[in-house]
Amino acid sequence: MSDDRGFSLIEVLVALFILATISVAGTSIILRSVQSREALTETSAHVQEFASLHARIRDDLMQWVPRGAESRPTLDPNTYFIGGGVGDAGLLFAFVRDGRANPLQNEARSGLFAVRYVFEGGNLIRQVRPYADPLYDADFSDEVLMTGLDDAYAEFRQGVQWIPQWRATEDTSLTAPVVVKLNLQLENGEILSWLFLTPTGALT
Repeated sequence: MSDDRGFSLIEVLVALFILATISVAGTSIILRSVQSREALTETSAHVQEFASLHARIRDDLMQWVPRGAESRPTLDPNTYFIGGGVGDAGLLFAFVRDGRANPLQNEARSGLFAVRYVFEGGNLIRQVRPYADPLYDADFSDEVLMTGLDDAYAEFRQGVQWIPQWRATEDTSLTAPVVVKLNLQLENGEILSWLFLTPTGALT
């Protein structure tokens, strides 16, 4: 005579408990995997953003030329390089750079233009004037490079020390600093300290 009484209630409950445990564990693993992937994607995006910003500033500073100009017309002296908030609390650094495309000199202008980096309202801003010298109708155009900063300040390498301000005029023996350090404090308290060589540093 065959035994067809099936599973007991306890056996069914034990099986359901095991299946539920496996399901919970599997779901937790999947959730952690998704969260890790999202965190990795977000971190990668930030790294790419920072790398792009670093390259942008590096390219500007590496194209510095020893050309005197006024950072702010009638307000700043004629300088080769000015930085650290000299006469302007939000100024990080300002100078004239080369590299503006003018193939075969077809345009009635040089390849020089003025660049300013400022910190205003929690933003890192790149300001560009299409000419080295100010014109009546040629103000700086602003480009916000980074938002949500608690602080930003620059330091400049002179000899063996870092100094908070730099002013290179015709009356000084200075040109551009050998190295520029840009410090950016993020809202989460993290501080990014980036170093940039200028042509002065690259040739020494």
